[in-house]
Amino acid sequence: MCNKICKIFDDVESTGKELAYALLAMRIAVGLFFIAHGYAKFFGEMGLGGFTGMLTDIGFPMASIFAFLVAFAELFGGIAIILGIMTRFWAFWLTVIAFVAWWTVKGFNIGAGGDIDVLALGLTIALMFVGPGVMSLSAKLKRDNSGEQMM
Repeated sequence: MCNKICKIFDDVESTGKELAYALLAMRIAVGLFFIAHGYAKFFGEMGLGGFTGMLTDIGFPMASIFAFLVAFAELFGGIAIILGIMTRFWAFWLTVIAFVAWWTVKGFNIGAGGDIDVLALGLTIALMFVGPGVMSLSAKLKRDNSGEQMM
């Protein structure tokens, strides 16, 4: 009886299935976060023009180019991360974006919205290191090419 109940207190060992579900949950959360932010930059109240203006106001060079690239990376990188395709690539660029946002807009402040940037940084860094996991489109494509089973 204690084996099943006590297992929830075991913080050291995880099964492959637990890791797969954890990575899926992380990818969904990170992906939705960045999709929402990228969509808002393209189509929100401020739109791309407003985001470009904000970047210009803080002295960001080539603001219109970077505004488009950031919005694109957030929207399509978020979708790719949810699907689990090119996860490490997109996690790297979203890490850069989260770091630059925390640095330039929040001044490395943990308060005033900086806490969200730190959370995004931690999650994207983790995905960059471990990849999408077995419950991903990348893993499915790899299995289909090699004939392996999922777990």
